[in-house]
Amino acid sequence: MATLWNITLNDTSPVFTYYPYYDGFGTGNGWQIWYSETGYNTVFANPGVGISAHITSLPGANVTFSFYGTGIELHGTANCTFDVAVDGIFSSSLSSTSDVLYSKQTLSEGTHSLTLTAHPTSGQQLAFENAVIYIDQAIPQMVSYSNTNTTFLNYTGNWSTATDVHVPGGVFHSTKTMGSSVSTTFGGSSAVLVQGIVNWGNWQYTVSLNGTQSVLNASSFWFIPDTTLFYEGGLDPTQNYSLNIVDTSEDGNIFEINSVKLYQPQPTTLPSSSKPSNTGEIAGIIVGVVVLLALVVGFLFWRRSWRPKTVTSTRNFNVLAHEITPEARATHFPALAAPYTISSATAKIRPEKFPLTPIGGSIDASLRERAIARGPGSATSSSDPYSEPRNTMSGSLSSPSARGRRRPLPPPPDSISSPALSLQEVHYSPRPSGLEPPVQIPDSEVDRILGIIASRMDMPERNLSSSPPPQYRS
Repeated sequence: MATLWNITLNDTSPVFTYYPYYDGFGTGNGWQIWYSETGYNTVFANPGVGISAHITSLPGANVTFSFYGTGIELHGTANCTFDVAVDGIFSSSLSSTSDVLYSKQTLSEGTHSLTLTAHPTSGQQLAFENAVIYIDQAIPQMVSYSNTNTTFLNYTGNWSTATDVHVPGGVFHSTKTMGSSVSTTFGGSSAVLVQGIVNWGNWQYTVSLNGTQSVLNASSFWFIPDTTLFYEGGLDPTQNYSLNIVDTSEDGNIFEINSVKLYQPQPTTLPSSSKPSNTGEIAGIIVGVVVLLALVVGFLFWRRSWRPKTVTSTRNFNVLAHEITPEARATHFPALAAPYTISSATAKIRPEKFPLTPIGGSIDASLRERAIARGPGSATSSSDPYSEPRNTMSGSLSSPSARGRRRPLPPPPDSISSPALSLQEVHYSPRPSGLEPPVQIPDSEVDRILGIIASRMDMPERNLSSSPPPQYRS
């Protein structure tokens, strides 16, 4: 395959199985969801603001999930050791000093299982932010179907629509009736993704894809308006699939869906082969004849217009013998006499730093994240588990190598210390050859000119009076 694309699953997605539980109170008891701006939850169904992460300080707490791909990368932060097992192969006592906890890019294409286990000691924590799945395939195109598209989605049972400003598009479908379902049939796709709501009061649901069932849980103490409720990769684009989602919780518990996204291979255009036609041959002959005629005409015009030219010298050339004439394009530029340094005065002319924006974010958002995204503890605490977050979206095509990075400042300008131009580098106008000798001025003319100059230099005596000029008198 020629290209490596990826898809990001946020930590809030029910596709992750957390042990001992998905969300609770107190990191020492298990996992607890934290947001970079909201912090920890204090009110049920509170919408989180900022970058989310699952944090634990419980030894042995883990998160498990399965994925289809050729590589995997786990993002987060830890000040403790942890283990990662991929397909039963353990990597023990790992540590990380960046926001990448684990990366493996040499997996065979297929379905894999991964488990991340934290081993914190007193005062230590591990924060898991998201997983980036890499697939060595041509980059697909994403087609999104809103929950309101009843042509693509078929609802059965008791459903209603509701609105919320936090939900993409503002509208979602909701049911409180056990057995209510939504289904669709699709083909031509390599992956499918279902987006929906995780919230306090939501509960279990079952997803069936061509008969293979997955039981998931959409319950949390937070109101999470849009996360990945289901993901399946490695689909055969030549095969049709039936997707069916059923609310399997008791009546009164809620299931809510936002959209279904399909990742479809880009259509490939094969180069068309065509036989040479007589039209092409004729056009080639015509072009050749035109080019040949143009060359002949150009040659004849040049022969006719070319004539040897003679330069006639006159007395006027002597006036411009030493004048510097400008050129159409300067071949030399004046160099600085001394190395150039930025002083305190010149430094005020331009800003000290560029107002750079992180890729994919705004200036205000990035500054706010840097200021508060240091974890729930003190920003200077040695037990702080959280570094600068990656701004990711669930189920979005992304490039983790680019997220969170900032454009570097340009290097300072090199000092310039080249010598000034020598006189030989100054371009003079060419002097005409064969100039006549200068004309000898008679002595009588010289005396007359000197008399004129002397008369003009005989200035009247200046008035030293302090009185105003005549025109100012009344």
